[in-house]
Amino acid sequence: MLKIDRLVSGGVITNYKCSSACKHCCYCSSPKWPDDYMSSDMADEVFSILRSLGCYYVHIGGGEPLLKPEKLFDVLDAASKNNIGIEYIETNSSWYKDEAEAIAILIEMKKHGVDTLLISIDPYHNEYIPFWKVKALILACKKAGMRVFPWLMEFWDYIDAMDDKKPHSLEEYKRLYGDDYLLQLLNKYGLNLKGRAFKTYKPMMRKQPYVQILKESTPCKLLSGIYHFHVDLYGNFIPQSCPGFSIPLRELAHGADPGKYRIISIIESEGIRGFAELAINEFGYKPKEEYAGSCDLCYDIRNYLVLALGLDIADLKPEGHYKLV
Repeated sequence: MLKIDRLVSGGVITNYKCSSACKHCCYCSSPKWPDDYMSSDMADEVFSILRSLGCYYVHIGGGEPLLKPEKLFDVLDAASKNNIGIEYIETNSSWYKDEAEAIAILIEMKKHGVDTLLISIDPYHNEYIPFWKVKALILACKKAGMRVFPWLMEFWDYIDAMDDKKPHSLEEYKRLYGDDYLLQLLNKYGLNLKGRAFKTYKPMMRKQPYVQILKESTPCKLLSGIYHFHVDLYGNFIPQSCPGFSIPLRELAHGADPGKYRIISIIESEGIRGFAELAINEFGYKPKEEYAGSCDLCYDIRNYLVLALGLDIADLKPEGHYKLV
């Protein structure tokens, strides 16, 4: 059985819908996602299971959690009910309109047990969100007594050198800071190269022969990470560092059937070689001569199954991860 007995720390994804479609987003969040948000009942179930698995703190992220503050407060109530602490809530600042409204929302968040807001500060977000909103939200946090976790201050001067009244494309950053600025960002940010982030950086990655990737294949312990996992609004457990794979948390906590979740089971036990053989023998997948590593091969197969064949596969959820990249 596929089973998790213990979890330490991770995050809850309240929604995939976002005000931006950042090129570094490993979850492929964007405005194109359905306008779904984690319900009170789902939040209660998720936090109850997390508590039973020894997880006492989580962070809240998205998408953009503060697109719907009232829905967020319901999620926070469910966390409190199950004695789960909130380390911080992530935001891109896009929801900021004016100081009075922002302070009122921040004070309400504090009443619901949140004392820290992670505010995104980077050129990826600046493609969609003018920097004045970030500055104004930080000031509003100070006035409301909300602590700020800036991610990352290292980028502040780079962004502040540009007009803060409007967004700026990554092409503008390249013109100002050099053609290799995207690679500089990669190294400074420490990205998880999955989802849209992988699509962004794949052209810059070294290619490997398909046969070499299979030769070097080892079991990929997707579910073994007990730190920095995520659970989304649908109750899906997202393995550490690997969105696009999922198993309902309720099943995983009691033991999920490996026959139902064949792909995760095969990758965990056999690695990318086993997944490739499954795709070729059962689904007619035709491998290319080379890929940008094993993750590229894995994504190519998953895209083939979900997009080209249109299959409804239990452990390749949510489908928006592939359709809205």
